[in-house]
Amino acid sequence: MAMSPSQDGDLAAVEGTKAMKPSIPLLLLLAFSVLSLLPLVLLSSRSTPHSPPRSPSPHRLRVFVADLPRSFNYGLLDRFWSLSGPDSRIGVDLDARLRSTLANGTEKDAFPPYPESPLLKQHSAEYWLLGDLETPEASRAASFAERVYELDDADVVFVPFFSSLSAQMELGWGRKGRFRKRERNEDFGRQREVVDRIKSSEAWRRSGGRDHVFVMAGEEQSP
Repeated sequence: MAMSPSQDGDLAAVEGTKAMKPSIPLLLLLAFSVLSLLPLVLLSSRSTPHSPPRSPSPHRLRVFVADLPRSFNYGLLDRFWSLSGPDSRIGVDLDARLRSTLANGTEKDAFPPYPESPLLKQHSAEYWLLGDLETPEASRAASFAERVYELDDADVVFVPFFSSLSAQMELGWGRKGRFRKRERNEDFGRQREVVDRIKSSEAWRRSGGRDHVFVMAGEEQSP
């Protein structure tokens, strides 16, 4: 029986579809292959080591601490804790309890605590910087700065003067909230002596002070 042209086209399409349809054994073979490879893929992904975290820069900032008498740093705290009477700017002693505890101690603390009064503690950066540099190296390996004891090894020279505390003591226990004139201003005298000492040092003569770090936190501190 002869077929029409349209029937011939339909038959060809059906035959083409049958030819493209994969057999059941072929599907099973593909599935088995995928299942066989999956454990290998998972094992490979687990055994691949993760990239180690980036290590910090091997070069730390090398800091030489300038030689200043204790009276310009921790000695100022000794003096603060021996003061009688509150800060004249606020009229109350916010550190009275700690002051009493320290006064009853049998020995002077080599590293006295910093006052809790917010007028003082907000300007305490130099205290914490010096404390970090004086911490034993084994306890501060993560610090960005490394203290060195030879000037030739240093990147910078840190001047250990508690300038903010010096100024705040003058304001709070000198002339209420104001600096006294230079001849009676103890803070100005300390600043002048620190500058004279540092400028006469070997470190200053070498660099002209370009690598020296003076920390002065807070408002203007010169009278």
